[in-house]
Amino acid sequence: MVDLWEDRSRDPSDILRRRIGQAIEDLKGSAEKAIDRSRLRRISAPGFSVALADLEPFSGTIPEGLERIGAGVGRDVVLVVDEAQQALVSEGGMDAMFALKAARDVMNIRADGPRLFLIMTGSHRSKLAELVISARAPFYGGSVQDFPVLGESFVRTVLEQLAAAQNVSIPIDEGVAAFEILMHRPEAFMQAVRDEIFEAALSGEKLDLRARAEAVRAALWGNLEAELDGLSGIQRALFEALMDGGEGFSPFSKPALEDVARRARAKSVSKSAVQQAMKSLVEKELVWQPGAGRYAVDNQDMLDMHRRQKSQAS
Repeated sequence: MVDLWEDRSRDPSDILRRRIGQAIEDLKGSAEKAIDRSRLRRISAPGFSVALADLEPFSGTIPEGLERIGAGVGRDVVLVVDEAQQALVSEGGMDAMFALKAARDVMNIRADGPRLFLIMTGSHRSKLAELVISARAPFYGGSVQDFPVLGESFVRTVLEQLAAAQNVSIPIDEGVAAFEILMHRPEAFMQAVRDEIFEAALSGEKLDLRARAEAVRAALWGNLEAELDGLSGIQRALFEALMDGGEGFSPFSKPALEDVARRARAKSVSKSAVQQAMKSLVEKELVWQPGAGRYAVDNQDMLDMHRRQKSQAS
């Protein structure tokens, strides 16, 4: 598995190559590893320096590396790339995606030998879709599927482990309700559980995980609302229109301009004003632009909050 978010300061292609190099190293025998460790790396003297071994874990191409892994294990290779949408941030990242496709094609077209299966996962659906939806995308023709969210079985496991470790009993229905309040987010749920146990131990009051979940959500939403409050009227109106319009939203169309003006409580807004507002939203990383004239919400927490608030209002 390769996580492209393990170090977001690095180019995604570098992370992928390092993981391939690590896998190749892991497949080496003990004797071969001992030889590698004893090998001189560089001879230096005044006026010259000669490298005797590559310091990088793997310096070949990505297809070569994956073929070596397949040959080393003697069976099919499954490569899971997590946060694969990070490849979109650089030319090197996209080149790495095309290299993965090339490796898959080469290894899967032959009559025998290990095959390569690729699974791309990510936390941003529309960005992940950019790897498959256009004819110029590396995995054109592929599909993006939503994972089912965690539910009652996850909550039950957490509460059972909690009861065994700390002798704390929380009813399963209360745990499920809290998890739903927190939009099935494991990190937020665990934070609510920890905070509630700590506060109840100090106060001596009965555990109320549902109320704690609402407090955690209110704090999370408060931070997001503060960010929205920093937007101008047109920026906020445009952002809300985009969240409601979805991927088909066309910000410079006549209906969109009228919608933004209505939300901003203005008589009208010009196309240039919307262009400037959209540019600011992109710079604030609330919106991203996958292509000319195409825009999508970048901050998924904002989108989740907006949808939940609209659902509660109705």
